[in-house]
Amino acid sequence: MTIEDDLANAMAAHVNGVQAPPNLGRTVRRRHRAHVIRFRAAGAALITAAVAVVVPVALNSSEPANTSNAASGKDRAVIRNDVTVPDVTGRRATEAVQALRDAGLKAVLSGMKVHNGQVRAQEPAAGTVVAWGSPITLTVQLPPAPTPQALGDLGDGREFGGIRLTYLPEGLEWGKWSNDDVIGAGKSYTTGYDKPGIPDGEYSVQVIVAHGASADALYNFMPELQVEIVDIGGRPARLSKHGDSAVDGGPSTPTIIWKLRDDLAVEVFINPEYAKEIDGLSELKKIAEGIRAT
Repeated sequence: MTIEDDLANAMAAHVNGVQAPPNLGRTVRRRHRAHVIRFRAAGAALITAAVAVVVPVALNSSEPANTSNAASGKDRAVIRNDVTVPDVTGRRATEAVQALRDAGLKAVLSGMKVHNGQVRAQEPAAGTVVAWGSPITLTVQLPPAPTPQALGDLGDGREFGGIRLTYLPEGLEWGKWSNDDVIGAGKSYTTGYDKPGIPDGEYSVQVIVAHGASADALYNFMPELQVEIVDIGGRPARLSKHGDSAVDGGPSTPTIIWKLRDDLAVEVFINPEYAKEIDGLSELKKIAEGIRAT
């Protein structure tokens, strides 16, 4: 018999007659489960600690924005605040993108993606509070092309819509009003000149200027009823004692229409009551001859 056999027999004799209690297996399993729970809790704590270390590193890799720091010992956590969206409409696209970046936001361009384009709209709107790093959609368009002046200068009002009047009947002054887009689909403008003291809403002389497609529409607008073709600056002009009012039986409104250029037409007409005070047709020709394209 070996030494190992002697030890085995001694152990058997020592535990002989000892019975395990009925709940021994359940107790062992409960202790095993508690051990596993403690292990899992400890593992979760380790994972949480690892995330707490990794997240600040990821945030710090972004561009600077509004932040606040909380430090405990050597550890530092970076917290990004919410951001109020700035108003960048009307700015050049490059300026708007930089302004959003400085605020901690991301610009997303739509429309005409050009550097010299202007921001016409933004979404979300200015003043909205969003999370740091949120995308802001900018609708970008090319700047509008310059158009002829509509209102006239602030002096005598004789320059407007791409023309200048060098002659008006004596005593007339600018009526300080104007409208645009009055004829057809192209650019068109109108304003008037008054005798001092006439009631609001009335006029003495009115001028309409039309560009592009509107020039043809204006030139062909007046029906050829009692129209005289006269020469204005080497171009044919339609001069009428009655104007277009002859169609519906209205008062005679002396009118002249001609083209300064193929793409620029002008109409001048005189209030019927004022026309009685002056030689209407003669004054119309003088006004027309004094109009210059600017």
